[in-house]
Amino acid sequence: MNNSRLLFANVRLPGGGNLKTIEVDDGNIIRVSDAAAGPQTDQDGYMDMGGRLLLPGMVDIHMHLDKAMTWPELPNASGTLLEAIRRFADAQPLMETEDLIERMTRTIRLALRHGTTTIRTHLDYGSPSYCAKAVEAYHTVKERFRRELDLQAVLMCPPGMDEEAEAAVRRAVADGGIDAIGGAPHLADAPERQLDRLFDMAVSLDVDLDLHIDESDDPKVNHLPYLCRKTVEVHYEGRVIAGHCTSLSAMEESQALEIMAAVKEAGIGIVTLPACNLFLQGRQDKGLVRRGLTRVKQLAGMGVPVAIGSDNVRDPFHPYGNADLLHSALLASYGAHMTTEAEMNKLIAMITSVPAELLRLDHYGLRPGGRADFVLLDCEDAGSALAVQPAARETWKRGRRVCRVTESVTWEEP
Repeated sequence: MNNSRLLFANVRLPGGGNLKTIEVDDGNIIRVSDAAAGPQTDQDGYMDMGGRLLLPGMVDIHMHLDKAMTWPELPNASGTLLEAIRRFADAQPLMETEDLIERMTRTIRLALRHGTTTIRTHLDYGSPSYCAKAVEAYHTVKERFRRELDLQAVLMCPPGMDEEAEAAVRRAVADGGIDAIGGAPHLADAPERQLDRLFDMAVSLDVDLDLHIDESDDPKVNHLPYLCRKTVEVHYEGRVIAGHCTSLSAMEESQALEIMAAVKEAGIGIVTLPACNLFLQGRQDKGLVRRGLTRVKQLAGMGVPVAIGSDNVRDPFHPYGNADLLHSALLASYGAHMTTEAEMNKLIAMITSVPAELLRLDHYGLRPGGRADFVLLDCEDAGSALAVQPAARETWKRGRRVCRVTESVTWEEP
C-alpha cells in the first residue's frame, strides 16, 4: 500500500463517539472528521474500515530485547528475580553479536504484528565485551527496522559500577543512539550512592534516567523516596521514569500514600510490568499470594502518569509472551482491578498515549499533524479489545502498512 493520500473511513477512535474518517497525506494525518453518510469509493486511496477500532501505534516503553528468546535454554527453576539475573549473567560471555541480532529481530517482528510502532529497550552492561556486542546489535536492528518501527535504548549501569564501566557507558551515550541511562540501584550495596552517580552521569550527558526501582516484595526495599528527592534537587522533573516499584504495594497504606504524593510532586513517570511482576513476585508467599504489581490504580487516580510495558519476552525473567501490549493491558486489568469502562479506556491509554508522553514523542496521536502511526483492531472499543484480544490487526507506520494479520477459522464438519 504505497498511496501518498489515504482515507481511512468509518473507524472508531478510543473513547467512543461517532465514526470518523482519518485523512492521511505523505505519512501524516491532515484531517479527522465525522464519517460521511455514503460510500466514497470513487476517491483515490479510500478504504472503508467497517467500524473497526483504530488506536495510535502502541508504545512499548520497557522491553529487554537483548534478553528475549533465551528461554528454555536459560531456565529459572526457582522463578525468582535473583536466579534470573544469575542465569543471564552466566550466559553473557557465550553470546555473540549475531545471536543478539537474531533474537532482537524475532522479538521486534512479534511486536510489530501486534500493533507496536515504538519500543524502548533496556540493554545490559554486563561486561565491557557484552556491552559492546549489545550496543552493536541494537544499532543493527534499529537501522534494519527504521521504516517500520521507532527504537530507543536505555543502557543499564551495573550495580557495582567501576570507573571502566562508567567510561564505557559515557562513550556509548556520547557516540549517539543511546537515549537514556538506566540500572537497578536497589541491587547495589549502596543504593543512594549509586543513584547519586547515575544522576551525575545523566545531568552531565543531558540524557534522561529510566530506572528499575524497588523491584521487590519486601517493603523495606524503599528507594523511591530518595529518587523523588534527588529528581527535584537536580531539577530533573519530567525526565525520570521509574519501572516496577513493586515494594510500594507491600507497604503500610499511609507510608505508600506519602511516597506516591512525592512521585507526583517530582514529575516521575511510573511503568508497571504486569507479566514479569506477576511471575516473579510473591514467590515466598504461602496461601494468599500477593499480585506483585505496583499500586497502578492508586497512582493513576492521583494523576501520576502510569504506563504498561512488556518487559521480558521468553527469557529467565519471564518464559512466556508475544510482545503484545494489548495482552499486557489485560494482565494489568486483572492485577490492578481496573474493570470499569473508564478504567478500560485508561488501560488503552497506558499502552499508547501515556508512554508516548513519557518518551516525549513528537507528532504522536490521532490528530491533524500527528504521524500516521496506528493499529487497526477487529473490535469496537476498549472493552472489546481487552476481552477479545483480536488476532486480526493491521499495523501502519508513517502512512504505510507494515504488517497485516488476518483471522481465518475453518470449522470441520463431523
